[in-house]
Amino acid sequence: MRQGVTPPCGPIAGAILTAVLVSASASADDKSLPDSRLGVRTAPLLLLSRADVRADLSLSPEQERAAEHEIRALYAKAADLKGQKDGDALAARRQIDDEQQRWLAGNLSSEQRTRLVEIDLQWEGPSALITRASVAEALKLTGPQRKSLAEAITRRDIERSQGKTRPEDEAELTRQALALLSAEQKARWKLMLGRPFTVQTASAPTAPRR
Repeated sequence: MRQGVTPPCGPIAGAILTAVLVSASASADDKSLPDSRLGVRTAPLLLLSRADVRADLSLSPEQERAAEHEIRALYAKAADLKGQKDGDALAARRQIDDEQQRWLAGNLSSEQRTRLVEIDLQWEGPSALITRASVAEALKLTGPQRKSLAEAITRRDIERSQGKTRPEDEAELTRQALALLSAEQKARWKLMLGRPFTVQTASAPTAPRR
């Protein structure tokens, strides 16, 4: 952590993890998180399926193989839960989350885990200001700020639901979010994000998500 700012981390909601695992467009032989998920909250472990993330974290060949094995195992477990909504399924989803957190703690160094939290926030972008209570609390967002952010994110989500996922829309959302923050809030947000992570898309790298 830097200057008293604790990176917001912890288990992601089981429903989110399962939805991502089941819906991510990957074949049985390719579990790489697709570019289309950029801007959407996802499971930190799945970020390790991307070559750009692995390179940023400087994962060793052994860590890469271990991550690939764990991701495949979680895909299989999540797929088995597709369509289930009873109490047992919810408990199983929480177990998937717990397994993810244990794997990260046992296979990544402290520095790598901290960096993964930063990349996780940059991957989701300004939506994290609303979806993660720890971020909103750390920045001390006001009621009006939360309302305006939620409205901007909702508009973006409507565009995404209609298949409109243009990089410039994500950039515009970032500009709108930053415009709502005070200078102190922007500084704290920047500390949470860490050094810029450049996403290597299928076509070309995008600008860092700030």
